[in-house]
Amino acid sequence: MPFRLTLIRHGEAESAQNAVFGQSNPPLSSLGRAQMLARWQMLSAQPVDAIASSTLARCADFALDCAQQLQVPLHLDHGFQEIHLGSIDGKAKSEWTSEDHTHWDAWQANPQLSPLPAGENWLQFQHRVISALDSWFSQGEAEHRVLIAHQGTIKAILLAAFGLPAERHQQFWLATAGSVTLWWDEHYPPMLLELSNTLAAD
Repeated sequence: MPFRLTLIRHGEAESAQNAVFGQSNPPLSSLGRAQMLARWQMLSAQPVDAIASSTLARCADFALDCAQQLQVPLHLDHGFQEIHLGSIDGKAKSEWTSEDHTHWDAWQANPQLSPLPAGENWLQFQHRVISALDSWFSQGEAEHRVLIAHQGTIKAILLAAFGLPAERHQQFWLATAGSVTLWWDEHYPPMLLELSNTLAAD
């Protein structure tokens, strides 16, 4: 059964201006929660009947509230967690060394060819994300699925869906609480319906 799939990046996390977070686990800031509320209200034209989320707090806390509001099950999966960023994961940017900056810039250019020190391998990361997605899809039919996850998680899904290499990840950049909506049909390539980095309150 074809369905609408909306991928939402979480809102701003606490201390997000001071560090980059992979599997570090800060909650949403007050601004981040307001961003997510604004994004969620924009989905009202397309009723949601299935919700999944990363298990990290900046995604799961809001997803739980939405699932309870709609009275639908929440599918939580560790496979939807952000990629582990190794030695800089959660490290204050003011404490980054010149080597940290060099590694970060190289990773941004091509995360597959330039893994971060002690970080997660890109292909293994993408495999766990797609495995988690397939597992969720197999658990029942829905007309509009929403996944609340992370920048990297969403990029991994989109790159796999459109058959693009890791070095093209920047073309799918999302702002905090940004969203991508696809028309998903197992018999055909997915169709991009919308990419939105603008909230109603902007």
